[in-house]
Amino acid sequence: MSALRCHLRRHGVVLVWLPVLLLFPLLSLSGGVVGGVAQVVLVVAIAAVAVLTVLASGLSGPAARPPARVVASLVGLVALIVLGALQGEGWQTVWGVLAIIAPVALRGWRLVLAVATATAGAAIAIAAIDGVGDAYLISVGGVLLSAVTTTSFLRLLEVIEQLRRTREELARVAVAEERARMSRDLHDLLGHTLSVMVVKAEAVRRLAARDPEAAAAHASDIEDVGRAALADMRIAVDQMKTLSLAEELDGARRALDAAGISTSVSAGSADVSDLAGQALAWVVREGATNVLRHSGAASCRFEITKDAGELRLTVVDDGIGGPVGNERSGGLEGLRQRLRAVDGRLDVRPGSDGFRLEATVPAS
Repeated sequence: MSALRCHLRRHGVVLVWLPVLLLFPLLSLSGGVVGGVAQVVLVVAIAAVAVLTVLASGLSGPAARPPARVVASLVGLVALIVLGALQGEGWQTVWGVLAIIAPVALRGWRLVLAVATATAGAAIAIAAIDGVGDAYLISVGGVLLSAVTTTSFLRLLEVIEQLRRTREELARVAVAEERARMSRDLHDLLGHTLSVMVVKAEAVRRLAARDPEAAAAHASDIEDVGRAALADMRIAVDQMKTLSLAEELDGARRALDAAGISTSVSAGSADVSDLAGQALAWVVREGATNVLRHSGAASCRFEITKDAGELRLTVVDDGIGGPVGNERSGGLEGLRQRLRAVDGRLDVRPGSDGFRLEATVPAS
């Protein structure tokens, strides 16, 4: 029913012209009481079939080939219009009913045929009743113009409706993409931080009995990391989060060293732009998180090189590998999405002797 209501809102406007077009036959009743009543019934029948045609086309929706009920309604309407046109003077306007109803129900060559039928019928009726006078072309052209105008107006309404639906769909897609982005950001922001906190909490547990001062230092680090995570969360919610490649490299080195993983960083003298640096910073963060969570490694190396206009960040560890078979959308797949946004790429190479994560972005 909602589809039918939408159809009537778009196409029912043509029915406004029915009283205007059928007023002239009502003002031209002839044949006495019996003939007049018969002509009134004929006018009502034309109006009823015209409305039914509009409703039938709404139930089926726009289609290149109309269903049988629409064709039947149009055939009945044409038959009634022909019968009306035979009534004589004042009935020429009934052909305009076909001209305004056909664009609702028909498309393509069928519509052209219906408009041609309405125009030819009006031309014959006017010539037979009034003759070919000064107003002949204007009267016939009026029927053709009404069909063309109605068709253009209805197609414009359909295009507007399609644009409205497209806009709503784009809005839904934008919301979904924003949710995915926020999910990816929260994973990348908090996954690393929480991993560091877990490692340091384990260190506190191990050192609490034999080295209280070292345990207190790690506990203080947990507090600092927690505060930083809270600040990162607020920044992410405000959509203002940017990362520094140098800071992330330093943070990854300190976090891995605290976990007992020997870490080396080789950044060389590569000049990293802000956009490329932010993309690689996310890779450093996710790479360090995966080393802490999954690798069981004893050593890890971060290396940045520049070659042929590209920056390459390599994260290599000697552990048992990473989460390749069951990637989370916010993890390595999230990194791929970030890198694709800057025309970069991500290569993951697990092996028996460790795990290699390689990100490449344009240098400029």
